[in-house]
Amino acid sequence: MNQYTIEGFADILVTSTQYQKLKTREQKLLLLDRCNWFISAIVRDNIKTDKTYCTYVNLNSQILKRYLGDRAYKDIEQCLKGLGVIIINDKYSSSNFSKSFKLSPKAIRLGVKETLVYSKKFNTKLKTFSTLNYSKIESQPVLKKLLNNTAKLLVVEEPLYYVERILPSSIYVETENGQIDISEPVNQFKVDRYDAFYNSFYALNEITDPKVLFDSSINYNPTIAKSGRIYHVIASMPKLIRESIRTKSNELIWEVDMSSAQPSIIFLEWLKYAQKNNNKYTDNEYDLCLKLLLNGGIYAYIQDNSEFFKGLSYEKLKKSILSAINAENKPTQSNEELSRLFPNVMMWVNAIKKKSGYKEVSFLGQSAEADIFVEVYKKIPDDKFALIIHDCILTTEKDVLLVKKLLEDRVRKLFNEVILEHHNLEKLFKTSVVSIPDELLEKTQRDAYFKQEYENGFNN
Repeated sequence: MNQYTIEGFADILVTSTQYQKLKTREQKLLLLDRCNWFISAIVRDNIKTDKTYCTYVNLNSQILKRYLGDRAYKDIEQCLKGLGVIIINDKYSSSNFSKSFKLSPKAIRLGVKETLVYSKKFNTKLKTFSTLNYSKIESQPVLKKLLNNTAKLLVVEEPLYYVERILPSSIYVETENGQIDISEPVNQFKVDRYDAFYNSFYALNEITDPKVLFDSSINYNPTIAKSGRIYHVIASMPKLIRESIRTKSNELIWEVDMSSAQPSIIFLEWLKYAQKNNNKYTDNEYDLCLKLLLNGGIYAYIQDNSEFFKGLSYEKLKKSILSAINAENKPTQSNEELSRLFPNVMMWVNAIKKKSGYKEVSFLGQSAEADIFVEVYKKIPDDKFALIIHDCILTTEKDVLLVKKLLEDRVRKLFNEVILEHHNLEKLFKTSVVSIPDELLEKTQRDAYFKQEYENGFNN
């Protein structure tokens, strides 16, 4: 069982008053393990949410007491703060959010690395809690299914695949004093995050026991949010690592996802609302939204019909549109543009924000999303490989049509006032391969290159 720590932290800890007043080796190792657990809690959340080491992480006092001890946890906080390893944000609300912590610039500069658990006492505690947590997961069929299928994954690609793509290109300029490197600095958090996922899953290549996966350093307890959305380690996995995996039976992984998922779900909810309230004055907009929904063309229509959105990359376009839908109701340019294109949809969205707060819109979207995807995921037979990632289901090629059909049937059932029998949902859900095929693997291309070089040399 591994944790995270800061490079050289054991030597730093020796200088603390908390360490110096301890007498036995076991007490000193226990302090080290407790400090590393605290550091790990911050690092794991950073890696999970992809929000960098500079982001504050809320740690509930009940969790701190559980792992570090009722009286010891505050001492650990002060120890790490005194050593300049963490920064504490003391603001909290007993009913809304807990106190938060983040790594200090000093800790980030020293670097994050994995470490062992050294004391017998803390190792036993972690194993006990792990067993209890695992039992809770096993008692929830959908979470157990996720864990069992995650244990079926195999990493087939080499680290070079993601390293080449996340490291900035080297750029040099000639000056009178020689070459100067003007390359962008390396994003160390991004490198650490990719390494953490790759190394953890690669270490599980020969292991099929879900319990071993559960205890890996990268894993965190899967949870079901109030919206019904499920958060788990594969949902946090970086795209390039996801592309590097297959099933342990060497089947490529495919995905079935909803076209323009969040806007599509908002459109479905608004169309249902308009039908229910018999809003005849919205006929033209109703027909347009239904057409775009069925054609999977919401993003394309917005970009083609707005000078503001026209020049944006897909990622920026998506982010800007989702921000206008889910963020606070402010007269931003993206909000105004969407209101021009879909006046009644945005009037409905902004009315929800005004009445119940802006977070209600994202909750509505995520609840509807879960009502589609989570419920379909539950229906997929347990003997078939499948994983859910919010608005997407991963499976193998032989089961793509099954999953797609289940999703279409679910939408028809939930939105039967809107989606009529003659409506074709072929473009609402799209399928694509996720795994890197054999011919594009780094090893395959490298072998082909050396073979070609050998043949060229032989022929010459």
